[in-house]
Amino acid sequence: MDLLTVGNTVTIKVRSPLADARDRYASGVIREFNTYTGTVMRERWFDHDEIGLTNDDSSFPKFRRIQRHRIVEVNAKAVDYSKPVQSDKVTVVVQGSKGNSYIVTKENGKASCTCAGFQFRKTCKHSQEVLTS
Repeated sequence: MDLLTVGNTVTIKVRSPLADARDRYASGVIREFNTYTGTVMRERWFDHDEIGLTNDDSSFPKFRRIQRHRIVEVNAKAVDYSKPVQSDKVTVVVQGSKGNSYIVTKENGKASCTCAGFQFRKTCKHSQEVLTS
């Protein structure tokens, strides 16, 4: 069972993204690991390899976005999320309303389309159609 399921309250130990560059900063300023306690959450704009953590502490931001591969412990148990997640990539050809064909690629809960509308707005009816199907 994955402890990082939405709604679970967990304590996680996260490797700092700046840990590899600690020597470039004043000594002792950058810690290698940080520990956070909160409730796991997810927003649709998160990448497939990210989770959110939220709690009621006023010194804590509304939520903290954390990349899974940086998590080294969950509830004091070592974990390894560094392995790539299996891709669920699907490519579909969709007919536009004016007869044009567009290629929609759906991967990890997100979709992209070759139509001009998607290139401009980063969303279109073709991509939404594939996401909801």
